[in-house]
Amino acid sequence: MPLYIQLLHVALTEELSVILPILGLLLAVGLLTAILQASLQIEDAGFSLLPKVIIMMGLPVLGGIGALHGIEALATLWITHAGQLVHRSWS
Repeated sequence: MPLYIQLLHVALTEELSVILPILGLLLAVGLLTAILQASLQIEDAGFSLLPKVIIMMGLPVLGGIGALHGIEALATLWITHAGQLVHRSWS
């Protein structure tokens, strides 16, 4: 398997491992908010948006749930293999 295909596979799996916890957290907050809105019969759009905004603003404070480490590892991997990618045939 060519090196660029291997690196692309690593990049996609790293991207999923970075984004899935964030999406899961936002999904859980949205679901809890929707259940609360339905049970209390609240029809305010701000009520459903505010918890998600607070979570999104709080994620960088909490370290992005390991997102920075994953992106750093991916960048290091691509930079260390840059020389091999330049000198290889892409076909």
